[in-house]
Amino acid sequence: LWALAFSASRQFYIVEEMKRTWDEAQKQCRVKYTDLATIDNQEEMNAVINLLNGTLKRIWIGLAQNLTDWKNNNVVSWFWSDGAPYNYSSWERGEPNGGKYGNKCVEFYPYYKWNDDDCTVTKPFVCYKKRTPLIVIKEGKSWREALWFCRQNHVDLVSVLSEEMQDWVGVVTQNAFTNVTSRVWIGLRHTCAQGFWFWVAGEPICYDNWAPGNGTGVEDCGNLKRTGAMLSD
Repeated sequence: LWALAFSASRQFYIVEEMKRTWDEAQKQCRVKYTDLATIDNQEEMNAVINLLNGTLKRIWIGLAQNLTDWKNNNVVSWFWSDGAPYNYSSWERGEPNGGKYGNKCVEFYPYYKWNDDDCTVTKPFVCYKKRTPLIVIKEGKSWREALWFCRQNHVDLVSVLSEEMQDWVGVVTQNAFTNVTSRVWIGLRHTCAQGFWFWVAGEPICYDNWAPGNGTGVEDCGNLKRTGAMLSD
């Protein structure tokens, strides 16, 4: 079977409907998620646009004016709440137009461009949460071989810890396979000696999605440990 591995971190977005100032939104995102949304490229811009699903909302994102540069050097510059470099922008025509007049933060404007506004205005806001991208290893391997390969070259075999993660895994595997089986190894393993399943990356099992007739039997228990579970469509 092919394998599904964790790799480096990335992000996805969550819109919070309650209205907050930019500072309040930043604090709430940091408590519940990772931070206010950072948008580094057009792909991430499209992800936020798709999340808004056609609504013309004015929402805070994680970009704000650097007041130190303005006060010390009379220079208008911008920073992302999470410290990411400011290398990408999608300003509305004529924007930013007010950054030199005070404390300014950035909103998604109708028709999905950026506008600077007073940071004390309350608006809905968009947060992001770090997640680890999935890499489909398109090489036939046993479960043990897949585990070794993922740990040597990436992070680990994937742990599916929620329905949200299950859906994400499903999308990644479906996109990776064309006219071939979509059965892939994941990081779930069974110890027959002690009679339970466990994630090899160490997370607790708080979610499962077994196909009918799977996950409860004792097949393969001639050895001390059963090999890992696999995912299919």
